[in-house]
Amino acid sequence: MSKVNNEIAVQERREFGKNASRRARKAGLIPVSVYSKGKESRSFLIDADEWKVLSGHGAHMVTLVNGAAKIPALVKEIQFNHLKNYVLHVDFQEVDMNEEITDFVPIHAHGESVGAAHGGILEQELHELEVTCRPDHLPEAIRVDVSALAIGDSLHVKDLVLPEGVRVDIDPETTVFHVVRPKEEEVAEPAAEATEPEAINEKKAEEKEK
Repeated sequence: MSKVNNEIAVQERREFGKNASRRARKAGLIPVSVYSKGKESRSFLIDADEWKVLSGHGAHMVTLVNGAAKIPALVKEIQFNHLKNYVLHVDFQEVDMNEEITDFVPIHAHGESVGAAHGGILEQELHELEVTCRPDHLPEAIRVDVSALAIGDSLHVKDLVLPEGVRVDIDPETTVFHVVRPKEEEVAEPAAEATEPEAINEKKAEEKEK
């Protein structure tokens, strides 16, 4: 599904600086910047709860609604306060809907591989894919059905089913997923059997009789 339909309202930001940003965040708002080709950057505020919903769906492409104006934009950077788990700031890049863009999209495995069901381990070698397409064709993620992968099987970029209008520029033989055998635990060699005391004593007794 295209991300361009993800709309979020913005309001003009009139105060700047650290104190103003703190006040905005306390009011449930997130400061954002919008960068445009050939234009000066613009500053807005967005509702933190609305952004949480959009970002929870993995939104990369959004439409910023400023009154009657709508700005299609790509999410470029999200700054977090990791200690308190909240968003500090978001940077957007305005895009032209008639021009192609290049962006990275995540790759998600779908289903359980046959190999994993029989004790193998599904390993993912490529976690995101750089794609080129028009903004309205940009997928939120590439979902890959791995259910047919048996132990020893691999799935490559050339095997991916890409959405219409999306292309990649990467070696088609690049491995995305493969299923490997689990490492066998080393089995300790059995210790040499100790000679029982009774056998030793019997042997000594026989030697004495001789």
